[in-house]
Amino acid sequence: MTINRVTLATALVTSMALAPAVIAKEGSPKGADTVKSHKQSYQGKRFSNSDVDFSNCREIAGGIAVQKDALTSLVPSGITVNSLSDMGFVFEGSDNLGMLIIRSLQCEVIQVTDAKGRVFTDENVAFAHVGTPINTSNLPATTFNNDGSNGADFNIYALSYQTSSPAYYGAMKRMGMETAMFNEHMINAQVDTTPGTCDVAQLSVSVPGNHDYSFNIFGEVIEATAECHPGGANFVANWWSVDRKKRVSALSNLVTDQTFTETAGPNVYVVAKPGTTMSSLIGEAPSAFTGFSGSGYLPSGGIGNVDMVAEALGKLAR
Repeated sequence: MTINRVTLATALVTSMALAPAVIAKEGSPKGADTVKSHKQSYQGKRFSNSDVDFSNCREIAGGIAVQKDALTSLVPSGITVNSLSDMGFVFEGSDNLGMLIIRSLQCEVIQVTDAKGRVFTDENVAFAHVGTPINTSNLPATTFNNDGSNGADFNIYALSYQTSSPAYYGAMKRMGMETAMFNEHMINAQVDTTPGTCDVAQLSVSVPGNHDYSFNIFGEVIEATAECHPGGANFVANWWSVDRKKRVSALSNLVTDQTFTETAGPNVYVVAKPGTTMSSLIGEAPSAFTGFSGSGYLPSGGIGNVDMVAEALGKLAR
């Protein structure tokens, strides 16, 4: 099924804008094959916020239409998953479909400043998020918004948010993000197959591990790099989490000047690890993005700017 790719790309894809890279080992789990899910190992500690700045990030993002009921079963009670109809894409059966958002980034630098003013910097790190658009009417306000309490352009519930950056993982852990994972073996590699032109490149994304959101992305993408950055759009985006005690946290972004193509390319595929939650949603065969897709680039605004706040926001409203 193809669902108005160009419009949905503009409306949903960008909703995944975050990215980082860092040097300090703060918050970093040890071990050679580390993919550690953050549960409530820090119970009793007070959650705290961190400022995040990221620089020169390349991304691949897209959406795959899946059954809304399946997505609803994966989010906490009190969180409402948007259907395609809710998002303005109305056709026969659209009430029963939602959107699985899949996004991966590679960033040159990320800098994180914690609530005590300590600064952590990592370089050349990867990120991978899987989530679904949600209704935020009962969620607390975030730092970056443009139209009321949560008037962000994009609001996505984070089913999984993985990073190879110890500093960024530390920020997510301190804010209480339930689905944060440190995955030091993630790869997001791009090979320019037509040097000297802004054309296409070969993308290879690997998100390994024995967990429910292990996947690969591969194929020929439209090139989006510093050299192929004509200027882009500004937007606000939030990635949400709610823990078992109904405590809400959000990665609240103010993204500026992002280049994002209308499609990532016709031959880009996602493959979920067999037997996982993700494969139950999209199947075990290679899956094209059915809702939208795009290849993006986030330029540097200079390290020291605050692009994102990793926020602990309080209890979920009843």
